[in-house]
Parts: sequence; structure tokens; C-alpha cells
Amino acid sequence: MSSDLDAHQPEAKQRASRLLAEGERLLDTGRFEEAKELLLECVRLEPASAVFHNKLGVCYARLGMREDARAAFQQALSLDPTYAPAHTNMGSLHLEAGRLDDAMAAYLQALRHDPDYYIAHHNLGVLYRRQGKISEAVSHWKRANRLEKLHMRDQVRRGRAGAPSYATWIWIALAAVVVFLLLR
Repeated sequence: MSSDLDAHQPEAKQRASRLLAEGERLLDTGRFEEAKELLLECVRLEPASAVFHNKLGVCYARLGMREDARAAFQQALSLDPTYAPAHTNMGSLHLEAGRLDDAMAAYLQALRHDPDYYIAHHNLGVLYRRQGKISEAVSHWKRANRLEKLHMRDQVRRGRAGAPSYATWIWIALAAVVVFLLLR
């Protein structure tokens, strides 16, 4: 019986990874309800995955389901207390609720576990800006920008760079319109 379960594990992991990729694509295109169903299936297939619980939390947050998002981020952190994206997402929930001290603690915890996590630096910059600490905000935004460029370069080098997101295409279209208007 145990060998049947073991043989099934790689298949479940592969299926969950495919569902995650599709769920992320749906999140990028604003199809949150559809993404939620796929991400719930990921969690069902791999209940011990902090990554899947965290991504489900992101989906819940985008749907406005704050308590479900918080619970998903907490579950991710109970599975992997060092998972910086879950700390950062928890911080964003706190920031959104106006709990600045809790947001600060979550962002700093993320950076303790991953000092190069550019999203935590960016969000910490947003928090500092909200507090009127402009020089700290700019410092974290600059670091986030530099780290994001390094991350993207690394993804391209490894062949993991995905297709541009929906938002990227919007920016490209806007830039094309501006160029067209300027050259008319």
C-alpha cells in the first residue's frame, strides 16, 4: 500500500506544479475565482507546501477575503517559518489594515530570512513612505530595484523567465501609444 502512495507522489507534485503555473497566470489576468479553484487543488494535492498555501493566500487577498488570506499565510509560515514571501504578504495585510508596526515586523522578518527578497524591500519602502521617512523609503526602493534586476537576469540565464504578464503588456501598449503621439 505504501509503495502505491510513493509511486503516486511524483505525479501529484507535477500536477500541482502545473496547476500552480496556471493559477499564477489566472491571477495575473484578474481571473481570481478560477485561480482560487486551481490553487485549492494545489493545496489538496500538496498540503505540506508553504508555496501553495502562500499563493492561495495571495488569491484570497485579491478577492478581498482578508481572513482567509491571513489563515493561508499563517499556514504557509507554520510549514516553513523562513518563507520570506509569506512574511511579506502577511506584512501587506497588516499595512492595508493600518497596523504599521505589525507590517514593519513582518517585512523585517522576511528580510531576516532572505535579505535579497526584493519585494520585501519594495514594500518596506512603501511603509517608510507612509511614515514620512523618505530617505529610508528611497533606500529600500533602490535596493529593491537593483535586486529585482538581478533576479530577472538570473531567471533569463536559467531559462525560467516566463511570458510577460498582462500588466507588462499594458505598459508596452501605453509606451507604443506615447511614442506614436510624439512622432506624429
